[in-house]
Amino acid sequence: MIKRSIVFLLLLLSVLGSVSAETPTIPETCTTTNFYVVLTDTSMTTELTTAQLGAMDFGLSAPSISGVENNWIYFSSKSDLARFCSIISYSSPTMPFSGAFSVYVDGHFSPMTVIKLNAATTGSYTSNIITNASNSQMIYVYSQTSNSLYAGETLGNNGVQFFYVSGGSTAAQLTQFDELVALTNNNNISYYVHGGGSDRYARIMSTIVYFDYVDYSTTGTMSLNAVELYSPPEQGNVSIYSDADTQIYEGTYLLGTTDNGGLLDVQLPMGKHTLKFVKDGYWDVLKTVTVSAENNSEIYVSMAPRNAIFQVEKEFSGNIYPNSVASLSMDVTPVKTAYATKLRVSGVELSKVYYNTQELPKAADGSYIIGDISSTQQIVIDFKTTSSWGERAFTVELSATDIEGTTYTNLETINYNVLELPFLFETPDTWAIGVNDVILTDMSGESYSVLMVLYDESGTEKWSSSTNLLEYCDYTFEVPIEDAGEYTLELNAKSGTVKSYYSIEIIEPVSLVSDFLTAASGNVATVQFKISNPTESVKYYTAELTCPFFNNTVDKTFSIAPGTVEKTVDISFEVPEGLELEYYQLTLEVFNEGDTDPIYSGNVVLTISSSSLFLASVPGGNPTLIIIAAAVLLIAGTFAALGLKK
Repeated sequence: MIKRSIVFLLLLLSVLGSVSAETPTIPETCTTTNFYVVLTDTSMTTELTTAQLGAMDFGLSAPSISGVENNWIYFSSKSDLARFCSIISYSSPTMPFSGAFSVYVDGHFSPMTVIKLNAATTGSYTSNIITNASNSQMIYVYSQTSNSLYAGETLGNNGVQFFYVSGGSTAAQLTQFDELVALTNNNNISYYVHGGGSDRYARIMSTIVYFDYVDYSTTGTMSLNAVELYSPPEQGNVSIYSDADTQIYEGTYLLGTTDNGGLLDVQLPMGKHTLKFVKDGYWDVLKTVTVSAENNSEIYVSMAPRNAIFQVEKEFSGNIYPNSVASLSMDVTPVKTAYATKLRVSGVELSKVYYNTQELPKAADGSYIIGDISSTQQIVIDFKTTSSWGERAFTVELSATDIEGTTYTNLETINYNVLELPFLFETPDTWAIGVNDVILTDMSGESYSVLMVLYDESGTEKWSSSTNLLEYCDYTFEVPIEDAGEYTLELNAKSGTVKSYYSIEIIEPVSLVSDFLTAASGNVATVQFKISNPTESVKYYTAELTCPFFNNTVDKTFSIAPGTVEKTVDISFEVPEGLELEYYQLTLEVFNEGDTDPIYSGNVVLTISSSSLFLASVPGGNPTLIIIAAAVLLIAGTFAALGLKK
């Protein structure tokens, strides 16, 4: 039978011809050590585990137990742990708890191979346990024999001995339980049994414990039955992502090395494992992973070069879509205490930066001041994504000094993928005051809910609407905007897993030159306003002026050239004679061609002047100023006349 491998060399123990009882002593106070087993049955209490251990007869040699805590059993030494992992005794040739436990050496999970050997002979024979080991290591052996057929006599050479097949022929005779160290690689164990003659019968039972996975087979002139006792505990798949060519250890055991893409897939027993990441030129990293049967476990570790002071782990919150605000979470762990830490981000438009949930202000030099860091801290960067989908990247720089003043810089390249939206989003060429049509068309072939919300620049919700968008169908949202200003249109789809934001700026399209107008009865008054056309096409408008003293509005149709900024438009009318009031309020409305809802509505106060001077019809004219102006003109005319007479 073949099993997995690793080497050693060694010898073993001689067995007594009589059997004595040995039960372990369980201390009342639990003392934890780095050598322990964790029983698979997590329902085991301290009392139940202690009771079952106390009922076990370990034959010639019992392990020294330093404590029990529920389903955890601690041992005084590695040798005691190995004794527990071997067969219980000759009379009970099984492993404690039927081998249903995981083994931890030096505080870390350890693979293990346990082989039980049975031999029976009336003569002197030798058999070999052949291994395909790759290096030298300690092995642990426990042996017992049955009594001799003759009362009072023991077997020759104590019944069993182990010696080196390669590397020398010196035999080592050991008793009860012992540990051996291989001297060279590729040494195999030779099992020698001396029965003493045809009338004397030797029956031997042994176990060999390796804290590793070992391939083995048996050969020889004697019947030697080798049976593997220990089945590894249930394991789960773990995908480890790190830098390429990074070695992953658990304790001193090398699990493997990441490939060129930085991936290593391993299997580990269920529960928590502390892994060590090692790469030349980089700081070592310790990372804990919890392995479960329900899902494949994943672990991400970015190695920090020796000229950097931080170990940085990065994670995005959910999928990233165009025109959205994505969130990058970074767990920053200093290799040693970092002082005067600063954060800089380049290559992306930032929204906000948080340090331990507190928003950080941007300093005058464009950095974010973090300060001293002595333990793992969290930094969250909210940034605006591009309007198109695809692979994107930006850079995060963390600079700090150590206590000696040495400067370190972490330069992290953040790669992320902007996903294509599941729908086609169509907006007006130009957003305007009034109703704006936004059309969504599904492109994914699925039905899902869509919520659209409009916020003003203070974050106050101004409008919202939702629909169930059917596969490959479209839906038109009518987005009303009442005033000029800056707005944000938020789209939520598929229960909030798809989010996108769009900035809207509505520039006041129309503004009055003046809110006041003075005119005399019988004169022509003119209302003036300015209007812009920021689009790339000619725009057509209609202006309507409503006067209380007219039955109909005063209308004017006009056009504005593309890219025009603040063109002045006049709308004039004759002030009727015989008006009874001194003041009237006029209403000006401006419409896009063909629309019934105005893009602008404003009021002008008309003051009726008793003066018939033509200046009285000037928009915004003030009677006092007009009289003064007339007087100035009169005086100027007088002086001019006198000058001509001379």
